[in-house]
Amino acid sequence: MWFLDKTMDTSANSWLQKLKIMILPLFSTTFLLFSRNHYYGALLVLFLIVVSSFSLLSIHTIISQPSKLSMSLHKSSTDTTSENLELEQPDTPALTMGVIADIQYAPIPDGHSFKGVPRYYRHALLAAKHAAKHFEEEVVSAVVNFGDIIDGKCQEVEENTNSNPGIAAIDSVIAALSTYQHGPMIHTYGNHELYNFDREIIQQKLNIPYVKESCGALVGYFTHTLSTKSTSPEMKIKLVVLDSYDISILQRSNNSTKQAKATQILQEHNPNYPKKINSPDGLNGVERRFVAFNGAIDVPQLEWLKTTLQEARDAKNEMVIVVSHQPISPESTKPVCLIWNFEEILSILRDYSDVVAASFSGHAHKGGYARDEISGIHFHVFEAMLESNDPIKTYAFVDAYPNKLVVRGFGDCQSGVYDLGHLKLTK
Repeated sequence: MWFLDKTMDTSANSWLQKLKIMILPLFSTTFLLFSRNHYYGALLVLFLIVVSSFSLLSIHTIISQPSKLSMSLHKSSTDTTSENLELEQPDTPALTMGVIADIQYAPIPDGHSFKGVPRYYRHALLAAKHAAKHFEEEVVSAVVNFGDIIDGKCQEVEENTNSNPGIAAIDSVIAALSTYQHGPMIHTYGNHELYNFDREIIQQKLNIPYVKESCGALVGYFTHTLSTKSTSPEMKIKLVVLDSYDISILQRSNNSTKQAKATQILQEHNPNYPKKINSPDGLNGVERRFVAFNGAIDVPQLEWLKTTLQEARDAKNEMVIVVSHQPISPESTKPVCLIWNFEEILSILRDYSDVVAASFSGHAHKGGYARDEISGIHFHVFEAMLESNDPIKTYAFVDAYPNKLVVRGFGDCQSGVYDLGHLKLTK
């Protein structure tokens, strides 16, 4: 029909002329019906005139101002939905990943956090299986799990055997995730894994390639490079996985240097320690991060991070996405969830902002997003699968393009379109 033709002249005068051509005969019909006492018919035609006028004006607005629709998709991550992303993304991404955060499955009834937020422990397992199936159907290149795959409350489950009840729980989640077979499942770990296991078991169960440092401690930092589907020249995405529980009191031996450093940090910054190790009471702003369910990154890992980012810069065709359980940017999350030495990490990332596209994490269950004003790096905290009730299943896809990242959230996960103009690859 002529009023849907996008090639037509969309000037105001042209549209008014076409509106007159369509509406005037209807007015004539209305006058004729009134003159013959057909009042209901006349009213019906008047109604059609009003509806037609509004419809035509709405179509004109949409067609003649497409830039406003495009701009609205970029306003913020919370303004962008997975449905309207399709309007702006007709092209095929170079690579797609699946992402999940904070499953925290436990074979117990539903409960709540210390602050009363509902938690759906058993539903989280079903949601994990659903997400893995969806990832397999979409043939994603890899799946990234941001840690806390099971909950610390697994240790409260009474078993008839002497085995660790966390073993059965983590095996159940791994089985649920095994529906995804197309590519690698890349895990980091969080505080809840450490409530259940030592690092040797975590390494075995989640296939995390721990580094044994000169002090004898196991630390789980590594990289995984994904090749893109179809870009010229070839572009690679390097996932740089950080261990934010490098320095921690969790599952570190009493005589280890890592635990000694963690103890000193908590003693110096949190007056509640050691009586209330997880309490931020009395702490303000970013100081609230100094609680025992967080941790820090030690010097050897920081040096490794610098070397790794320099290698990505030298490669000239690598885009880096930093992966960690704990968030790094204070603008993207509540202070109580931050890595203890986030300033040091953030400073390094800013120095390599020409190759670091984004930093993805979990830990803060309500999620969050911020773009660093200094570097342009995107910091996205993914929402917890644990806190979405049936039938909601929370997870996301990340579509990588040479000039943008698109997060397509499902369930309670926020979506977003992230411009990568700060990277050397886009220049």
